[in-house]
Amino acid sequence: MFMKTRMLAIMAALLAGAGICRADNITNINIWDNNSTVMTCSYGPLVTVSPGNYQLSIDGTQFAWAAGSIGGTIYTDGTGTDPTLQLGEVINNDTAYTWNDYHVTITMSQSFSFSNVGVGNFGWTDIVTAPTLVGSDWIGYIDYYAGTPVANDNSILDFSFSISFTGTTSFEEDLMPSTVPEPGTFALMVCGLTSLLVMRRRSAMKFPDNH
Repeated sequence: MFMKTRMLAIMAALLAGAGICRADNITNINIWDNNSTVMTCSYGPLVTVSPGNYQLSIDGTQFAWAAGSIGGTIYTDGTGTDPTLQLGEVINNDTAYTWNDYHVTITMSQSFSFSNVGVGNFGWTDIVTAPTLVGSDWIGYIDYYAGTPVANDNSILDFSFSISFTGTTSFEEDLMPSTVPEPGTFALMVCGLTSLLVMRRRSAMKFPDNH
């Protein structure tokens, strides 16, 4: 009787453990471009790596010096713990500027965490800011920086990261490059600033302060 009771207890513990370790299944992902004048993307099929672990590829082109934005919903079946989704992204620089760093903001309606953050080219490093609750949303940041600049000749920035989250959730990703102007554009900026300084000096000489 004792052995039977002990075996039943062990089996119950194993079943409980299996339930704890099981993760939600991602059943569907709907993602779209929020502003196609800034960025357009294509989205690869959702790939199941192992139970609770998934991969999704995003191939995009960024046209303007503004935040590209991707929005959508990730659906899960609520059968277990947090699933993990790895996003592998390839972004073409079709803007008028060279990028010297790149900033990713993730906003979700469920709590989430980052892992496996990396960049595949240009030797950049990253700073991860863990998600925090802001109003009703969770917001986290990944900043890529200090590498070889990404030229505006359709050069490709390749990076990836994983997110683990607590269930069906809205998803928004804002992608913002930090720019280095073209030499011609930089020269125009310098000329403009110089002109403003000259005009200001002439104005000061023409209308001196009276004390």
